[in-house]
Amino acid sequence: MNIRVRLTILFSLIVASILLLFSISIYILSADYRKEEFYSRLESRAITTARLLVSVDEVDIALLKIIDNNSIHSLFREQVVVLDSKNQVVYSNMDSVWYFPDLQMVQQIRDRGKKSFSDGEHEHVGITYPAKSENYVIIASAYDRYGKSKLRNLQMVLITGLLVGLGIIVMAGIVFTHQTLSPIAKMNAEISMITAGNLEKRIDEGNGKDELATLAHNFNQMLERLEAAFESQQQFVSNASHELRNPLAAMSSQLQAVLEKERDKERYQVTLRSLEEDTRRLIKLINGLLGLAQSDVERQKGFFQLVRLDEVLFSAQQELKYNFPNAQFWVEFGDLLEEESKLIVKGDPSLLQTVFFNILENSCKFSPEQRVRIRLEFDTTYTTVFIEDEGIGIPEEDLLKVFQPFYRAKNATLLNKGHGIGLSLCQKIIQLHQGELVVSSVEGIGTTLMVRLPNIQPG
Repeated sequence: MNIRVRLTILFSLIVASILLLFSISIYILSADYRKEEFYSRLESRAITTARLLVSVDEVDIALLKIIDNNSIHSLFREQVVVLDSKNQVVYSNMDSVWYFPDLQMVQQIRDRGKKSFSDGEHEHVGITYPAKSENYVIIASAYDRYGKSKLRNLQMVLITGLLVGLGIIVMAGIVFTHQTLSPIAKMNAEISMITAGNLEKRIDEGNGKDELATLAHNFNQMLERLEAAFESQQQFVSNASHELRNPLAAMSSQLQAVLEKERDKERYQVTLRSLEEDTRRLIKLINGLLGLAQSDVERQKGFFQLVRLDEVLFSAQQELKYNFPNAQFWVEFGDLLEEESKLIVKGDPSLLQTVFFNILENSCKFSPEQRVRIRLEFDTTYTTVFIEDEGIGIPEEDLLKVFQPFYRAKNATLLNKGHGIGLSLCQKIIQLHQGELVVSSVEGIGTTLMVRLPNIQPG
């Protein structure tokens, strides 16, 4: 069952229930009003009969019977019975009494002073009337032919109105659900037209005010993020293919050149060393690509542990010594370290070492003197590591792009060093650790990278 049918049924049930409750309420109130009005008329007839019989001396029983039977206010099947203190009938407007209450009912009337009751078809009202040292009981009975007839007519009108109303409600429900869901149907049709090949397409946001407009706006924003992700992915694949193709092509051409004819030992050694260098570059590139993918995998694993940043930094420095034996590192603590917890963060030690290794490697790679200054600063929430070099720096127009995969600044491209993966990988890892990576640089003077990570709280 689709939403359109469910909404139509739900709308029809709600409105039909309200209409049914309204009709039942009208019928019940009308029935109560008819009964109360008829009881009032019976009481009035009983009081009038009692007054004429007891209080007016000129009216005897025969005259009163004539008056009762010829009154224009007499009711259908009306009977008025007057009982004395001994419960004997002293007057009846009819020759034969067709209804006489039992003595228990008469006693209840005497005790209460007035009692209204019904035996199914007929309604009865009994009252007491004290006069001439007697306590009379007058019981007026009748059948409300006109009131019940009107009530039956009202019942038919309400049933007919309810049936007609149900038909109108169903039609209105169909129209209502159509108008309500038509924007969603239109939105669904527009969404079905969006594929990977036309992610730039957007759906109509309508009036821009209601919930559907908000939904359309959020969906369009999601499309923008998907489009950006697709473009980034395509650019990544294109750049990765290009970066992988270059060393492979160089290796293939060198092998072909060597295999064309017999060469001396020195020539083979030169070629093998060149192949070894290309292989190292290729391995490094592949490791970088795997690192980018691994950072997303680690996000899902979430197996973090307590890590000391100073140990990670020293480990990265030791690893760099193999490639840069002349590198010089100065480590400073900006503040007096009173609590060891300020050096401890929660994270993945291998990923954090990858971050500092890449940053320190860049500092050494692009610094002729290979001098790097490391400064640690602390507060109650974060531990911040500043890594400064005296290298070639980064041009101002390239600063905003250095975190894009495979992007290299102009001066780095001229030196033909790196693949543009390191900083992109570092940023993803730092974001995974709920931290921040900021780069600032002055071309020709040097570059400073700031790594801010949340430390564990004391206690």
